[in-house]
Amino acid sequence: MARTPTIQRSSPRISANDLAQFMVSSDTARLAIVRRAKNPIKPPIIRYRDVRQPICIYLADSNRRLNPLLATEELLVQRASDSSVSALRQDDARNSIEVLHAIQRMSNVLGNFDFSPAPNTQAKLTLAGVEVSVRADLLVLASNRGKEQFGAAVLRMTQDDADTDMARNRRREMGLHVATLARLHADQNLPSNRQAANRLCMSIDIQHGEVFQAPDSNTRRMNDIESACRFIAALWEAA
Repeated sequence: MARTPTIQRSSPRISANDLAQFMVSSDTARLAIVRRAKNPIKPPIIRYRDVRQPICIYLADSNRRLNPLLATEELLVQRASDSSVSALRQDDARNSIEVLHAIQRMSNVLGNFDFSPAPNTQAKLTLAGVEVSVRADLLVLASNRGKEQFGAAVLRMTQDDADTDMARNRRREMGLHVATLARLHADQNLPSNRQAANRLCMSIDIQHGEVFQAPDSNTRRMNDIESACRFIAALWEAA
């Protein structure tokens, strides 16, 4: 059997989702997360890759026309029943179709937000010597008391279907951490003549139909994330 390809990273680097998971995990689980970040396994496919752009186009359209979602769904329906396609890609097609349906069910939740396309090229967020892979899928625009404001939206697509109080609280905390990372990313890497605003920096959990906005009082959470990154940097060599 062929070995699954891995990559060893010499300098500390972690994804936004993994960092959010790190923040809500036990010490033992945290070490495992750092080890996976240092020696990531190359996935056979990138989940939900085909729906991210159509969803961004849909949300950035002020009229929220369904055309990009419907066109993508048609292609995915064909893939899901194509016997020449691997079982993994067929499964991803079915899950991606559910994501397209889920984003449509969020029309009321997202109706008051003005989204616009995010820059194609975005620098990585650096915190306490750790490179955090966070990318704004969309910009969020608004005005408040005559001030033009903006924020960053991150689309999260997960397969976690647990519905206990503990699972819901964990998802909420992870969502708030990702929203906070979006705010830090906006400050550090998304130059604008608008003022960054916490309420416009958000994590959109599509499958669960929830939007988590960076809290107004966010200093402690930012400090906790930076402390976590210092810990990750310290663990890196030994992981």
